[in-house]
Amino acid sequence: MNKGFTGLPMNIFRERIEKIKQELLKRDLDALFSFSDEYRPGYTVYLSDYYPINIIEESPQGVYISRNGDVVLFLGSINAQTAKGISWIKDIRSIEKMPLFFNKLKEKEGRRLKIGLVGEALLPVKYYYKLRSCLENHDFINADDIINKMRQIKDLDEIKLMEKAAQLGDQAIREASKRLREGNVKEVELAAVAEYTIRSNGGNIGSATILSSGINTMKPTWRPSNKKIMPGEAVLIDVNPSLNCYCSDVSVTLFNARVSKEKQKLLDLSKEILHGVIKYIKPGMPASAIYDYFLEKVQKMGYEKYFTPYANGFRAVGHGVGLDVVEWPNLDSKSNFILKPGMTLAAKFDLHGFNFGGIRYETDVLVEENRCRSLNNIIYEDL
Repeated sequence: MNKGFTGLPMNIFRERIEKIKQELLKRDLDALFSFSDEYRPGYTVYLSDYYPINIIEESPQGVYISRNGDVVLFLGSINAQTAKGISWIKDIRSIEKMPLFFNKLKEKEGRRLKIGLVGEALLPVKYYYKLRSCLENHDFINADDIINKMRQIKDLDEIKLMEKAAQLGDQAIREASKRLREGNVKEVELAAVAEYTIRSNGGNIGSATILSSGINTMKPTWRPSNKKIMPGEAVLIDVNPSLNCYCSDVSVTLFNARVSKEKQKLLDLSKEILHGVIKYIKPGMPASAIYDYFLEKVQKMGYEKYFTPYANGFRAVGHGVGLDVVEWPNLDSKSNFILKPGMTLAAKFDLHGFNFGGIRYETDVLVEENRCRSLNNIIYEDL
């Protein structure tokens, strides 16, 4: 059999199934059903080693795991044909027949089953309706935390893939920076340079490239437009390459051609703050220490009003990163989970609302036994 999309050893997936079986027994659940699609694939690629693609069908994926260790992979009909030569899972079925499968479970067991449901927030109305007919026969219970906690700690094989993805993100930004220095370029053209670098080196685009310039950097997110990048404007480049399904999330801000001393000082201070938080955080600390560090620094700089509107809520000062560009857990002032070795987090420092726009620096951080380190080198380079 060919290797799956991640290229990870098959025993890793079998070990994950064993951990899930133990958790099902502990929680008195009969089975687990995990759902996702090609846009946010982590919940199922983590189990199936198959990354669906939207061809002429939508691309849902479901993985069913029983307490006895039976594993079934549900896909659209076209993806199901491809998965038979890729996924380690042998039992592959049409996702359109999912209700029939669950209803037959009741006939076989002769009772209602308690099934943990993972990926509930990703489940489209279409597939909710398909599952709804099963709800009368079984109890579906939100069980996102089972997979979230497992995915939160990466093993050495996963970390190696993430390091390669981070290097790809660095290279994409280097090439975009080089093209910016040549002048006469639009936002969309610069984004194309970054994405071409990722694609031509065997990568995929984990999520939309954010590339904004001038006043467009006022907003924390932006789709690259046909706006020409003018001399002296801030340019925010945020790329999210995926390599073997594992992602990187890295951002820098540059100024095109000339830059005032005041703006350069702000840029340098922003980089220093991101460098500083990587040195500061350690395993054993609460994750909220990242927010606290950023806040203390911006208060001293007098820039709190440019920071706090973007530093709470979803993706605030960062998030988990792995099979999805943005995955659990979130990082903000309320993130009270403890940093542990093996965690990979995107730490993000945003300042927006200046008369010229805004600034972002973001890097993937690996928590190790005695320290944290950046997987991206680009944040230490002069571009």
